[in-house]
Amino acid sequence: MIASSINPVKGPTYRRWASVLCGMCILGLLMYTGVGAVAAQETTTNITIDGEQLKSEDNVVVLNDPNANITVTADAPVELIELRVNGDVYRSYRPNSTTFDRSVTLDLDPNENTVEVITKSDTVTTFKSSITKHTAAPRVEYTSPFSTTVKGGPNNTVNVTSGQVTLAGNLHTVVDVKSIRIERTSNYGPDESSSDVDRKIHRISNPGESFSQELLLVDGTNNLTAEYTDTLGRTNTDRFVIDVDDESDPTINITVADESYTDTASIGGTVQDETKLKRVEINRTSNNGSQVLMLSANAKPNPDKLKYSFDTTVELYDDNDDNEFKITAEDAAGNIRNQTFVIKYEPEPEVNITNATINLEGKTVHLAGTVSQAEISRVTIETFNTSTGERLDLDRVYDTETFTNAVSFDKEFRASAKGTIVTILVSYRSGQYSTSITPEIPDSQKETNTNNGTETTDNTTSVQSETTNRTVQNTTETKPDNQTSVETNSSSGNESQPDTTPNSPTLLPVRTRDAFGGIVVVGGAYILGHWV
Repeated sequence: MIASSINPVKGPTYRRWASVLCGMCILGLLMYTGVGAVAAQETTTNITIDGEQLKSEDNVVVLNDPNANITVTADAPVELIELRVNGDVYRSYRPNSTTFDRSVTLDLDPNENTVEVITKSDTVTTFKSSITKHTAAPRVEYTSPFSTTVKGGPNNTVNVTSGQVTLAGNLHTVVDVKSIRIERTSNYGPDESSSDVDRKIHRISNPGESFSQELLLVDGTNNLTAEYTDTLGRTNTDRFVIDVDDESDPTINITVADESYTDTASIGGTVQDETKLKRVEINRTSNNGSQVLMLSANAKPNPDKLKYSFDTTVELYDDNDDNEFKITAEDAAGNIRNQTFVIKYEPEPEVNITNATINLEGKTVHLAGTVSQAEISRVTIETFNTSTGERLDLDRVYDTETFTNAVSFDKEFRASAKGTIVTILVSYRSGQYSTSITPEIPDSQKETNTNNGTETTDNTTSVQSETTNRTVQNTTETKPDNQTSVETNSSSGNESQPDTTPNSPTLLPVRTRDAFGGIVVVGGAYILGHWV
């Protein structure tokens, strides 16, 4: 009895397990074949802004209220569509269809706007993005003659120290700037109540991302109005004052020779100023005689008065103390600069001998050189025997009706084996000039000359000279006791007479003396109408 009571009942248990297993197989088969499954419904929302695709969570920029085109497609009929702008319901629709297409103009606020499209079919979907509406005109970040930020405009008054400034800056705008208009109004009268006003307008087209405009201002108050207009016609206007306080003197640059051999000199140069030149003049400091080169009547801005070039001529006096000059430049603000200089008047010619060599065998002297640094009308070269005073040779190497500033010569003249003096006489505008030289004897001829019985001392081996200078005037030459005192009255008329004229004084013997290691002519020889 006990054993039979503990044995399980097998029949019903097997049937229950079989039923469970069979149900699980059927369920798995149904799931595998899709029988009885519910498909998920899909909703698609598309929005274009002014024809351009707007993506979810995107941010686009517009300049005006845009046109939005909304399309919705769904697998199940759409019950409700809401268009919201910045959280407010802007439009709502009940299409009761699986498709929806509608265009609408969005009335947006300036700056950033949040746009949402909420669709309900069997599920709810949300399309969200942002649209920024720019309505501001172009902004300017100034870089010259002052600096600003994009948001901060210029100060009411800007101070500068020069009348020449550059207004420049970087443009910040959504669309291109089409034009810039800058108007400058300046009062250049003697006081603030004066009606003397100058106005200048500058225009710049299509400047790009930056601009730069040169401005010419007066010393004092200058009112500026700058207008920046974009391609949509929106304009930003800045108004400010530029106050010029010019304390800089004008600059002077001159070109002038330190000395002149004529009685006039040329002076050229340029004078510049940062605002405007008022006066430029040249003065002789000894008598304050002035020559006004440039004079402006008022302070009105004028680009032609920023720089002045001049080329003038001044007379020179015999006394170099009277040949000091001063250039004075004054600008419209009253700043003055002076520059003083001296022109030395040196009318005497310069004689430069490049070769003076005696050929004792041929009894000639080779003479080469130049006469310059004067207004020369005649050059005469003579040779004399130092022992007897006899004139050996004479040649006029230059003689014309017009003046020249340089004469070159390269010739041979007769010479004496016993000693030769060469005299060069120069007639120039202010008078006459003469110089005498002793030619050089080459070393190869010195020994030959000694063997022939002619003694040559060391003082004839180098070129030595003595110079005299005479102006055309009455002169009296007083000789030592053993010489002759002669009075002459030289004039330009007598100077042009030939040496053979009956009125010419009697030729006196030519004397010589040692000078500077050589032998020079002294005393009373009358040569070409002048005593030497």
